[in-house]
Amino acid sequence: MKNTSVSSLQVSVITYNGDNSIIAYCPSLELVGCGYTETEALESFNIVLEEYLRYTTENGTLIADLEEHGWTVKGGGFTPPKTLELLQRNKDFNEIVNNYDFKKQNLSFAIPV
Repeated sequence: MKNTSVSSLQVSVITYNGDNSIIAYCPSLELVGCGYTETEALESFNIVLEEYLRYTTENGTLIADLEEHGWTVKGGGFTPPKTLELLQRNKDFNEIVNNYDFKKQNLSFAIPV
């Protein structure tokens, strides 16, 4: 029987106008979705996030990948890197923050542990 316990994660997603589309970007996971509207971009991002979680969970690489992205994983809890850390090590995020008008929102999702 598979383990069915879940843990909740929260990530910040920023949306901004790209070239001819709206981009939804999660700097703490380096995942991107896009669409012609913010709603489409967030729906695209959710698909990408679901696929990322499915793939890393099935391959047993989720925790290692989160840690590689600067997350702290302790006792079944998951803490994303601080914004300042992301700005220092993520050139794409730094460029977005410094060159685009953007909107930030927090999304919660469950993952199997």
